[in-house]
Amino acid sequence: MTENKKKRKTAPVLCAGCMFCLLGIGATAAYLTSWDEAENLVAVGQNTTEIVEEFPDPTPVPVEENPEYPKKVSVRNSAEGKNGSQVDCYVRMSVGYSHSEIAQGIVWKELDTENWIHGKDGYYYFKKPLKEGESTTPLFTGFMIDSSKVDTAYLELIPEFEIQIYEESVQADGFSDYEQAWADFHASV
Repeated sequence: MTENKKKRKTAPVLCAGCMFCLLGIGATAAYLTSWDEAENLVAVGQNTTEIVEEFPDPTPVPVEENPEYPKKVSVRNSAEGKNGSQVDCYVRMSVGYSHSEIAQGIVWKELDTENWIHGKDGYYYFKKPLKEGESTTPLFTGFMIDSSKVDTAYLELIPEFEIQIYEESVQADGFSDYEQAWADFHASV
């Protein structure tokens, strides 16, 4: 009888132990096999800028009269894609010419030296960061070609003369000013 009592006492303990083991295995298996799918909520910021030019068709004026040409050139941090994905940026522009001899006669009208800095590398740097949808002030509002500064052999080429504008931008986040941002850009190239 004592042995029967022992069996009766150990049977529930044994059953409870087995149930505990089965529950533990089930929970472990559920933990190890459980998975869930989530969409990545991190978005990549964009830095998309564009040149904005206002250049009406000039009225033909003889070259000897040193005609002035209206031309406004600025850069816009354009909003592309989803709103809010555009990052603040610093911009710079370079000005090129189709003919270097004629370029010697260029006189800029209202060259903005308050907001733009002419760097030693030839670029004009806009000092303030541009937010999404903002534009820089125009670098200049026009130009004149002083024919007295152009060799007479090149005067007939003035009507075909072109001013070429090139711009670049760099993300402003993490930099205290335009100089630091562009220095970091040059260091990484």
